[in-house]
Amino acid sequence: MRILTKTSLYYVLVSLLVFAVGGTLFYLSLREEIYDEVDDQLFTDKENIISYVQQYHRLPNVTSGISEAILVKEADPKALVIEQLSDTLIYSTYDEELIPFRQLTFSIQQEGKIYQYTILKSLMDFQDLVESTVLAMFWTFLLLLVGLVFVNYYISKYTWRHFYDTLIKIKRYTLVQHQPLELQPTTTKEFQELNEVLQSMTGKIHSDYLNLKEFTENVSHEIQTPLAIVSSKLELFMQAEQLSENQARMLSDMYGAVNRLARLNKSLILLTRIENREFAADEQVPLHQSVTELLAQLQEVIAMRGLEIKVEEQAVVYVKMNSGLADVLLQNLLHNAIKHNYRGGSISISLTNEKLCVKNTGEAPQERPEELFSRFLTGHDTVESLGIGLALVKKICDLYKLTPKYSYASGVHSLCIYFSN
Repeated sequence: MRILTKTSLYYVLVSLLVFAVGGTLFYLSLREEIYDEVDDQLFTDKENIISYVQQYHRLPNVTSGISEAILVKEADPKALVIEQLSDTLIYSTYDEELIPFRQLTFSIQQEGKIYQYTILKSLMDFQDLVESTVLAMFWTFLLLLVGLVFVNYYISKYTWRHFYDTLIKIKRYTLVQHQPLELQPTTTKEFQELNEVLQSMTGKIHSDYLNLKEFTENVSHEIQTPLAIVSSKLELFMQAEQLSENQARMLSDMYGAVNRLARLNKSLILLTRIENREFAADEQVPLHQSVTELLAQLQEVIAMRGLEIKVEEQAVVYVKMNSGLADVLLQNLLHNAIKHNYRGGSISISLTNEKLCVKNTGEAPQERPEELFSRFLTGHDTVESLGIGLALVKKICDLYKLTPKYSYASGVHSLCIYFSN
C-alpha cells in the first residue's frame, strides 16, 4: 500500500472517529438544551397557575390543544403527587401516530380540596428541529470530510512528488551508465537531505565499481601473460629428452594445474563481468542452431568417452540475450553433462518453446541440489571440474530472467532452463 493511500486511510479513520464522537456530543447537548427549555416553560406555566389560584381563588380554565394541554382532576390523597417531570406518548388522531410529550404533574389546594394538575407540552417541533439540525450537520461533516481527504491527498501528492521522482531515478540507475545520479532539487529539507545522501552513496558506489572494474581488467591481463609463459615453458620441458618417469609425471601435473588455473581465471572474470552487467548488446539468438553447432564441435570428445547423444525434441527457439553468453550457457550445460557421466553413458537434449533440458546418466550428487549453483561446489570431486560452471549458468539465467532447475532421479541428472517468455 502506497504511503499516500495509507496516510489518507488513517486520516479518514481519525476524521470519522472525531466526527462520530463530535456528532454524538452535539446531539446530546442539543437535546439537553431542548429539554431544559421545555422544562422551563412547564415550570413557568405552573407558577402562572398557582398565581391565578391565589389571586382569583378559583381554578383556571382547562385547555387542550395539539402542541400543549392542561389537565386537572381531583387528587387522590393516597397517591398524591407533589411535583413530577416525565415523558409520555399521546396518540394523535390527526397525525395517526404517537407524539412525544413532556409533562409536569403537581398538586394544588383550593377551597379545602386538593387538585392534581398535569401540564403537557409537545416535543414534536423540537424533535423535527433536532433531526433537521443533525441531518444538516451530517451532510456538512460529510462534505467537509470528503473535501479534506481530497485536499490532503493532492497536497501530499504534490509535496511527495520529489520523493517519487527520486525513487524512479534510483530504480532506473545502473552502474553501467558511467554517470552520477542526478536528482531534482527540492525545497523540502528532508527530501534534500535524502537526495544528498543518495548522491553521495551512489557516487561512492560508482567510484568503487570503476576501481573494481579496472582491477579486474588489470588482473585478467597481468595473470594471463605469466600463465601463458609458464604453460609454454612446461610444454618445452615435457618435450625434452632424458626425463625420468617421475619427472615427466610431475611436469604433467604442473601443466594440468596451470591450465586449470588459467581456465579458472577466465571463468571468474566472466562471472564478474556478468555481475557488473557488462553484456548490454542483446539479440535474438537461434538456440536450436547453437545447440546443433555445439554438438558438432564436441563430437570428438563425446566419441572418446563413448557417450550416446539423444535429441528428443528440438523446436525452433529464439531467445533474446547476448550471443556470447548464450554460447557460454550451452557450453557449460553440455560440458557438465559430459564430465559428470559414465563412460558409455547417455545424454538426452530437449528444446521446446518453454524450456531447454539436458539430461545425463551419472552418479548421485554429493551436495544438496539447491547448492550446486553456488561457486566452487560440484557434484563430484573431479580434478577437471572447476566448481564454477553451474554458477555461471545461474548468473546468466538471473541476468535474463531465466529459471534453472536441477533434479536427480533413477540415476539420471536433469538440468532444465525455463524461458520467461
